[in-house]
Order: sequence, then C-alpha cells, then structure tokens
Amino acid sequence: MKKDNLAIAKVASMQKRLNDELERLKQELGIGHEVRVEWSPGVARYHNGRRLLEEVKGNTIFIYSKNHDEVLDLLRHGFAEWLLNQHARPYLQLINNLITIFEQLQYERKERIIEALTKLMAQPE
Repeated sequence: MKKDNLAIAKVASMQKRLNDELERLKQELGIGHEVRVEWSPGVARYHNGRRLLEEVKGNTIFIYSKNHDEVLDLLRHGFAEWLLNQHARPYLQLINNLITIFEQLQYERKERIIEALTKLMAQPE
C-alpha cells in the first residue's frame, strides 16, 4: 500500500511541476491560457509506427514519457507545437471547407450524369 501511495505522490508532484511550467510559459508568452497538460506516464501511443512521448490534441498536451528528466522539455515541445497549430488552423479550416464544397459539386455532377444515362438507357428501340 505504501508503494501505491508513493507512486501516486510522485505522479501528483510531477503533474504539479508540469502545470507550474505551463503556467510560466503562458504568462511569459501571453498566449495559450486555454492549454492544459496531462501526464500519463507509460501510456503507449503511436503515430506512423513510432511511439509518441508527447502529443497535442486540441488544447491539451499529453505527456507519455516516464522519464522525469525529459517531461519538462516535452511540455515545452508540446506547447511550441500547440502555438504552431494555432497558425495553421485557419489554413486547415479553409482547405476542409474547399474539400466539402468540391465534394458537393462533384456529387451533383455525378447525379446529373447518372440521370442522363438512366434516361438514355430507358429509351425504347
């Protein structure tokens, strides 16, 4: 039981260090006040066959590394990634909107072709 309590205390202590460092970054840069960090040591997440040590999803930076010596650097890396994602977000929204419009136009064209072919096939000999 003492081992469990010690492990819980270590996780809580590191989570506090991560939260404190994230707050420092937010204050220093004056941006990212909606960002939060979650430390999940040992969680195995993969991207393109590579194990991730950290990842950014929305406004949350997930740190998966168990290594106490690297978690603060991973947080800084994740925060920098979040900042860059903010720059790219409008472009992604624009591209996604263009794809949606293009797909709708293509669907309408396809339906017109299908209607024309259906009429052609239905004509008596």
